Amino acid sequence: MSVSATGSTAGRGRLTGVALVVGGPLLFALGLFAVVTGTGLSGALGMRVETFGRIECHDVRTEKGQTVRHCSGESAAQQRANAAERDRAAREALRAHVDGVPRSEPIERTRIVFADHDGRTDPATITATQVFDGGRWYAHSSTLVGYAMIPLLLGAGTAAWGGYRLRRR
Repeated sequence: MSVSATGSTAGRGRLTGVALVVGGPLLFALGLFAVVTGTGLSGALGMRVETFGRIECHDVRTEKGQTVRHCSGESAAQQRANAAERDRAAREALRAHVDGVPRSEPIERTRIVFADHDGRTDPATITATQVFDGGRWYAHSSTLVGYAMIPLLLGAGTAAWGGYRLRRR
């Protein structure tokens, strides 16, 4: 970087403009990824989308229309397996006086993040997206989409500002 006699820096505007043009789309892509995850369009992109039932949310102070950060639920496959296990445990309990108390398998539940809540009762079902295999499940919620709009709009604005700075020079 060179400094002229007037005190201005040559080349600084172009570097900043390039950085903004490169950084803006990255931020925009991050926001777009979160919007796709929160709206359910993620199934078209090959992400795993599933509907969960028997929802239990752990935040009891939720007001109407808020989002609960952590809930748990059972997918259809988990519901079938858990029902079969409950039936097996009930049958084996009848034989407990003869063979001893049977050990039951643990009931499987899936942890879900950002679930919309009505403030009174847990939702009946939640549709969620799993971004990575074995990763967290993100509920399709308005709050997730709202938070995703921040990097989406900042990224678009940053790229536009960088383009303006490059064009101005």
